[in-house]
Amino acid sequence: MPIDENFPKNHIVLGKFKDPLSDNYHLVWGPGRLAEAASDENVKKDYATKGEEIKPLGIHGTFVAVDWDSCIADGACLMSCPVKVFEWYKNPGKLLRRDKLDYTDKASPVKEIDCIWCMACVEVCPTKAVKVDQANLAVHEKEIAGLT
Repeated sequence: MPIDENFPKNHIVLGKFKDPLSDNYHLVWGPGRLAEAASDENVKKDYATKGEEIKPLGIHGTFVAVDWDSCIADGACLMSCPVKVFEWYKNPGKLLRRDKLDYTDKASPVKEIDCIWCMACVEVCPTKAVKVDQANLAVHEKEIAGLT
């Protein structure tokens, strides 16, 4: 199931995430739900290896949003983005497929502010976990201002 087409209207801000390597912030939205990642064999195997339970993680980012519950960590969005909006959550600063630590890692839109609206990430995502919507920039700015 792709990212909610009515995002962010159907979600609430759960918090904000600061990129450890810059001053960039992105919002985390919920509620999450079990989706493609929970049934992907690679993801399930790596969660089991770590002894961790698969649970809802929500959506990271607002105008460049990644549904972490659908993300299967294939890295297509990282490779396709000409301005390097994404990096691996568990391996900050790393952008290549081989840089992900395992299939529990996720594409993190830490530089969503740099997006040029090309939609390449949306087109290549196999689970349709990415939504890019320039209109949500105003939502992001309003929510970030309310959290500071």
